[in-house]
Amino acid sequence: MTFTEIYNRIINLWGDKIEFSDGIIFEPIDKTPGTTPTGEKSFQSNSFRKQWDKIEEIVGTDDTYGDLMVWTMYQVFHRHAVQLFQQNIYTLKPTDISKKEIEEQYFNNLNAESWEEELLNYKRVFE
Repeated sequence: MTFTEIYNRIINLWGDKIEFSDGIIFEPIDKTPGTTPTGEKSFQSNSFRKQWDKIEEIVGTDDTYGDLMVWTMYQVFHRHAVQLFQQNIYTLKPTDISKKEIEEQYFNNLNAESWEEELLNYKRVFE
């Protein structure tokens, strides 16, 4: 399975834009190590979260490559949403985000425990 195959199946599910004008930046309640980088505030947007939940439901967990791509895209888009929100910009276009950045996060996620089989069959190809 190649990055391009997985990316092309999932990116369109995000639609033309992600909207997060309802976002808030706050001090994390859960101070458990590893949940939030030290000294960083958390960002939450219910509209962004609902969009992510809907896509997760569409893809499902049987499509392991697709499921991980949904999570990866959420991680990357979330980072960008925080930066944009702090600049008073409340939408982002998913296709404007670098495929290279998404692939690097995806590959990093594939290297986590329990993804060994998927990693073995994954090709870092941008066809």
